[in-house]
Amino acid sequence: MVRVAAIDCGSNSTRLLISNVENGRLQNLLKQHEVTKLSENLIQAKEIGDDSKKRFYKVLRKYLKIIENNKVEEVLCIGTAAFRNSRNSDEIIDDVKSKFKLDLKVISGEEEGYLTGLGVQSSFEDLENYLIVDIGGQSTELIYDIDKRVNVDSKEIGVVMMNENFLNQNPISLVDEDNAIQFFDEIFYTSDFSDRNFIGVSGTFTSIGSMYLNQTKYNEDEIDRIDISYESIHNLYENLKLQTIPQIINSYPSLDPKRAATITSGLFLVINLLKKYEINQLKVSKSDILEGLILKYF
Repeated sequence: MVRVAAIDCGSNSTRLLISNVENGRLQNLLKQHEVTKLSENLIQAKEIGDDSKKRFYKVLRKYLKIIENNKVEEVLCIGTAAFRNSRNSDEIIDDVKSKFKLDLKVISGEEEGYLTGLGVQSSFEDLENYLIVDIGGQSTELIYDIDKRVNVDSKEIGVVMMNENFLNQNPISLVDEDNAIQFFDEIFYTSDFSDRNFIGVSGTFTSIGSMYLNQTKYNEDEIDRIDISYESIHNLYENLKLQTIPQIINSYPSLDPKRAATITSGLFLVINLLKKYEINQLKVSKSDILEGLILKYF
């Protein structure tokens, strides 16, 4: 048995998983996330900003203390869309190596999808005919099987991008929503996914699951594998798009307040994906790229 830590340096949040691994099976000991918004203003500035770096480095320091206290033997660290799209990625990667002794590896959207698929499949028995959706801050991955082969379609669209460029104020105006729909339709093409098992992973889906269950305190284990209907997602989106950010925070105590500004954008993407692919229900999975990253190497 080996104890491994995986760190996912995502566009919206930085997440940590510590697991014991034996014979290709994981025993998760700890899982945490912190909203760091590495992709904040990235489209305009073309680089990860100083405030984002400060938040990111602060969280890495916290995680490394946790890793040390848990006597972890191996540490894996990846960066996704924010690093792929930023012109100062190399500078930050060098900083992370010198300050924290971490080798941060930037992965492609396709690899991001494959690792996510691997993580999700590890917690389902004989998963077939699936459409796994991972919505991040700057990208969204669609992972699906055809003739038992995994396919990944990575799109340059995510909750932070949508929030900054289209849905940047709550309540959402009809004009902003129409512009967002037009942009969405330019990114996602029509595919025959209507009979597939839609499985949502990432902070957007787990947050939606927590809100759907009316949790007073976020509990990922209760959220895992719950089914949520299209009607429930639609009602939640219609409710949130009429509220201010403080109202959202007050209405949903289990929601991380740092996610309140982007959760409406997340729901917008989910409801429009369900519409586009004519799917009436989704299942939430707590297993994702972190589990997949560990399983790839162990």
